[in-house]
Amino acid sequence: MTTQNNPQKKKHWWNNLADIYRVTKRSYSWIGWALLATIVSVPLIVLVISLISSLSVGRTIFYMVIALSLGMLLATTLLTRLANSAMYKQLEGVKGNVYAILRSIKRGWIVEEEPVAFNRKQDLVYRLVGRPGIVLISEGPSSRASELLNEQERKCHRVAPSVPIHKVQSGSGKNQVPLAKLLKTINRLKKEISKDEVPVVAQRLQSLQNKAYRLPGGVDPAKTKINRRMLRGK
Repeated sequence: MTTQNNPQKKKHWWNNLADIYRVTKRSYSWIGWALLATIVSVPLIVLVISLISSLSVGRTIFYMVIALSLGMLLATTLLTRLANSAMYKQLEGVKGNVYAILRSIKRGWIVEEEPVAFNRKQDLVYRLVGRPGIVLISEGPSSRASELLNEQERKCHRVAPSVPIHKVQSGSGKNQVPLAKLLKTINRLKKEISKDEVPVVAQRLQSLQNKAYRLPGGVDPAKTKINRRMLRGK
């Protein structure tokens, strides 16, 4: 007996919009009222101005249609901005949230799928290689993450002594980079090695990995998902 897999239906734009709305509502319960007020307020303002100016019925209807379209555009923009904020807010405190962000990074980077270092407190360090060199990103309190970052910096320097190493602490503490600004911080790093050198450096760093190491319980970066459409503002 054979079983047939039903092909997954392609989502339409309104389905994606509904998904984004549901995700946003988890953090901002008032989003529905805000969107309604945005859509209605613009045509209402235009109607009041039309009545005061004694415009003809035809012109009033014309301007109302334009105002309604503008209101819907503003509401969509508001939803997109709040969706991004809600997404990052919901990732706060989730183990593997750094990797969830790194999976949406632009091309040209080689990102390690699993943390390259961790401790008993489940503080993590991720590593990626790109034109700026080697980037080490910690996930956890600064007091504990600093030690992990410094240790990884020494290891990377041994196998790639001439490659720049950048250390970034992700989090909400002092001198840490919030998740919402993590990609922007990485992309602003100065390019210091060539495209051809990137895979060579990444290959060298592979020799540092202990094949026998196991991730701490409860940490599975692959299961920490992110809506990439929200990151791109779509």
